[in-house]
Amino acid sequence: MTALLASFFLVAVAEMADKTQLLTLSLACRYRPRSVFIGVTLAIMVLNAVAVGVGALLGAVLPVLPLKIGAGCLFIAFGIWTLLERERPAEEECAPRSGRVEVFAAMGAFLLAEIGDKTQLATLSLAARYDEYLAVWAGATLGMVLANGAAVAVAMLAGRKLPERLLKRVSALLFLGFGVWTIVEAAL
Repeated sequence: MTALLASFFLVAVAEMADKTQLLTLSLACRYRPRSVFIGVTLAIMVLNAVAVGVGALLGAVLPVLPLKIGAGCLFIAFGIWTLLERERPAEEECAPRSGRVEVFAAMGAFLLAEIGDKTQLATLSLAARYDEYLAVWAGATLGMVLANGAAVAVAMLAGRKLPERLLKRVSALLFLGFGVWTIVEAAL
């Protein structure tokens, strides 16, 4: 249960104000929100399965102590990365349009934008840290779906920009805290 909750909480908060969440918001302004949500959810499921698979492989091959310390260092690096990211300009005004391939357009755009992103790397690190791969996949997937579902809802209701600065700071603090916790736990 710890792996599920840690994955859910960390990834959901880390995804707030992330480039892929802002991409989702933008896509939901352009296409039907339902299509965007379905496409993004499918992309998240695939990406997290890959991240968990790679993390599980690393967890099986590498010794546990260096792996945990490495994962902790990655989380700290993600926290610093989040703090140093530049703010993005305000999104264009929402004017939803429809199209035949909206689900695939949203899925493809999200897949490309998320590859190597900090939330995908965080999912990989969580899978390497815990031996509960399905729980990590489910938690990370639900966390990302929640965060991106919020972006779709914002696009539907207001089309306004999320409070990026506050969300980035909360996300960075969570990454830093989780990184320190992982390293301290490994050292004990």
